[in-house]
Amino acid sequence: MLFNSLEFLYFFLPASFLGFQILRRYRQGAFALFFLGFCSLFFYGWWSPAYLILLLISIIANFSLGRAISRSYSKVILTVAVIGNLTFIGWFKYANFFVGNLNWVTNTDISLPDIILPLGISFFTFQQIAYLVDCYKHKVEEHSFLHYLVFVSFFPQLIAGPIVHHGEMIPQLVNRIREKQNWTLVALGLTLFGIGLFKKVILADNLAVYVSPIFEAADAGHAASLLEAWAGALGYTLQLYFDFSGYSDMAIGLGYLFGVELPVNFFSPYKAGSIIEFWRRWHMTLSQFLRDYLYIPLGGNRKGKARRHLNLMITMLLGGLWHGAGWNFVIWGGLHGGYLIINHLWSAIFPTASANRAYTLACHTVTLLAVITAWVVFRAETLAGALNILQGMAGMSGTILPQSLAGTAFLFNDAIIAESKAIGALSSMSAFTTIGIGFLVVFLFPNCAEIRAWILGQGEKHAFSWQLNKRWLGVATITLCASLYAVTYYANRVSEFIYFQF
Repeated sequence: MLFNSLEFLYFFLPASFLGFQILRRYRQGAFALFFLGFCSLFFYGWWSPAYLILLLISIIANFSLGRAISRSYSKVILTVAVIGNLTFIGWFKYANFFVGNLNWVTNTDISLPDIILPLGISFFTFQQIAYLVDCYKHKVEEHSFLHYLVFVSFFPQLIAGPIVHHGEMIPQLVNRIREKQNWTLVALGLTLFGIGLFKKVILADNLAVYVSPIFEAADAGHAASLLEAWAGALGYTLQLYFDFSGYSDMAIGLGYLFGVELPVNFFSPYKAGSIIEFWRRWHMTLSQFLRDYLYIPLGGNRKGKARRHLNLMITMLLGGLWHGAGWNFVIWGGLHGGYLIINHLWSAIFPTASANRAYTLACHTVTLLAVITAWVVFRAETLAGALNILQGMAGMSGTILPQSLAGTAFLFNDAIIAESKAIGALSSMSAFTTIGIGFLVVFLFPNCAEIRAWILGQGEKHAFSWQLNKRWLGVATITLCASLYAVTYYANRVSEFIYFQF
């Protein structure tokens, strides 16, 4: 079930929220929690009842293993449990990838049965691995199976995060469920949900109209002209951000409806002035997971600069592979590993670099261009398709301008005026208009953390701080109504969130 589907918006969400509030109001905490767990499992089972059984098996097995680890603090049990989880995710996500590469290397024809990737397997498996490690480190207090089931299956963050630690979630489930509902937080939740839904159905889905044909043409072997390539690269840069940050905003908003505060996953990453800063702002819960459970155990920065750079590269390569079973994801991770190493080397050589405006602008520009370049590899289905886009961005495939710019051809010297072959819509320049609006939203509007800062007592109050007033009521109403209209009007084109495939 999708957050942007009719059945979720008009049936599942109202029914689950009202049922939860009724049980909570009459101080039936255990029943309210059981109802929330049932709704979460129903939400997942809507996609595939068979894979709901798989999710339950994973939850039961990891809860039992966590109990055993907490009582014995056995490193052997922990190792077996982690290997079991990695094998579980490896079979569904990487079996065909490795077999395909084995066939290519050995010239064999090994085949596997069709394997369907369970939704959210990366997120709920990583979340449970973190739980097992924390059990071994004496960080987990005793709790019931019901608490653990809701912790893993909580539907707002089950499919695509944020990745939540038990210490962030279970105490809220135990304590806040007994408290009186804070309706101010419900209003904040509806505001964030509306903003996130707007990002998805108004911004991300409309950008996809321009992005998909360009990359499909490039993957099919067609060269991309200068404008086509940049429209595709910039469009996807925004599409991915609005799609995933929109999902995360909706997840946080839904969490507030049920009395749970989920962690922020994005903090305006395209405003970063370095790649190091970018990864502190982009997909923050995944970055923290990779740091805590991969980079630091590898040695982090404790064993010298050369080892730190190697650890960074290994972490980013595996982080890239986590996103998908394809060489494009591995290369994308390698690019960011290289970016981070260069960033650390630069900082070491120029520790007191100039902080004037020109230097700062240059840092932001270089960072954004590096991120955009890597997104091309991330998005393309084939390496040849990614190369076609990158060559087009560099002007190596010629400059083809739409008919709408025919009157300004003198500005472009020998540029060719012709209809775009990849997307006819580019002829009206609507693609770049949409992209321009998208970047204005990214750079001028507040992010989720900034919106909720005042009401939660975090940070100083400012013009964009959320408040229970008419202005924010208007924002919530407009975003919700516009988004619901778009979902209803385009009911036949409801699209999955990009990170569902990971």
